[in-house]
Amino acid sequence: MLARRKERLDALHDELGAHAIAVPADVTNLDALAHAVDEAGAALGGLDGVIAVAGKTMAGSILTGDPQKWRELFDLNLIAPLATVRAAFPHFPATGRRDVVFVGSTGAMTPLPSTAVYAASKRGLRAAFETLRLELAPSGVNVGLVMPGMFETEGLTLEGLVIDGDVPPNDFPLFAPGTAPASPDALGDIIAFMLGLPEGLCINELVARPTGQLTP
Repeated sequence: MLARRKERLDALHDELGAHAIAVPADVTNLDALAHAVDEAGAALGGLDGVIAVAGKTMAGSILTGDPQKWRELFDLNLIAPLATVRAAFPHFPATGRRDVVFVGSTGAMTPLPSTAVYAASKRGLRAAFETLRLELAPSGVNVGLVMPGMFETEGLTLEGLVIDGDVPPNDFPLFAPGTAPASPDALGDIIAFMLGLPEGLCINELVARPTGQLTP
């Protein structure tokens, strides 16, 4: 388990037990990321899978936004997941089931007003995933992309949302009346199912939305 906030990693370690190895690292610090993945690989005796899930949401207009904030978002949403996989791959065994799973967003498929930079970062991740799948298929490594809709994560809170410049009006209905974002627990179950498939079989792309979500 690799993330920035040590206190949360410690809490997860206490919940999951000794088999869970917690390694604090900021995935946008590429040197620290590589060192942390190496540390995880050494502690576990190698890796047979990697799930790259880091990301943040941004809302605003290109015409009034800050290009420096765009660069920081791309570092987190696009470069960091690819760098995580790059660091993990040397720890994979030569045979057996091996998995790379990226967590993207339905925003990559259906951008909305105010989400241009965010959608571009997630669409870029989707393009990179498609190419990596082709590169790793001959060696038997599974590459999947999960594109969640709106779930109850920090990305939907003011803490997790970056406001960049003016936010254009957006009157698109996001949910059917009486419905709302869902618990993210189901996403963990989905990824676990993907990892548990028989060798030689992979779910490449999967979209998971709360039933009542209309857009994106």
